[in-house]
Amino acid sequence: MEERSGLPRGVRQAWGRDATPGRPGPKAMLSIPGIAASATALADAEGAAALSLGRIAERLGVTPNALYRYVDSRDDLDVIVHDHALGAPTGIRAGEDWGDAAAAWCRALRDRYVRHPWLSDMRVRVPFAPNSLAWLENLLDRLEPSGLGERRALQAAGVLDGYVRSRAAAVRDLVRPGGTTDPGALVELVGADQLAARLPRVASLISSGLYREPQALADEDFEFGLASILTGLRQLADRPGH
Repeated sequence: MEERSGLPRGVRQAWGRDATPGRPGPKAMLSIPGIAASATALADAEGAAALSLGRIAERLGVTPNALYRYVDSRDDLDVIVHDHALGAPTGIRAGEDWGDAAAAWCRALRDRYVRHPWLSDMRVRVPFAPNSLAWLENLLDRLEPSGLGERRALQAAGVLDGYVRSRAAAVRDLVRPGGTTDPGALVELVGADQLAARLPRVASLISSGLYREPQALADEDFEFGLASILTGLRQLADRPGH
């Protein structure tokens, strides 16, 4: 259900600007923030796959029909839940220069993904909700002193946001229950000699101990990637006529 503005109902609800009449029936004692909070708690406990209007209605003690008066579809649910769990970008230190400030932003966003690992699974097609845009605004403000200009700064924001999200999802997936992240298990499965013959560089890393549990090196790997990106952005900002 969309207004003439073209924005989905979930986006309007996230902004508190939904003027769409509720469906006929008895008034239920629900609110969009309450629905989002209950859905967030469910996803924290069971992951994004557990999110459904039926499950949330059960948690709230109402019928699905009562919930449908507030949330029309899974797409709308994803928007309001994602924005609620993401929250506003508060308390992020400024940093000594724009690169340090941008790095602090990335670490703060990573903390949100660690707190809610399922966030990277959300299918939010229209990132126009208030908290999502507040994070973008905050990062653009930090990048402004770089001199990259509006277009390059927006591109840099997309690179940094995508890096944080992909790294958080990768670490989460590697440590999920039921899988193995022990490189020694690979050696046993394939055989040390065969692995060395087929993948000599990988085998060398495993035998040296550098290819360890991903969680043990998650922070170090994250910082390496972040520093590499920021080094490239600094070089681009310093390049005449960039």
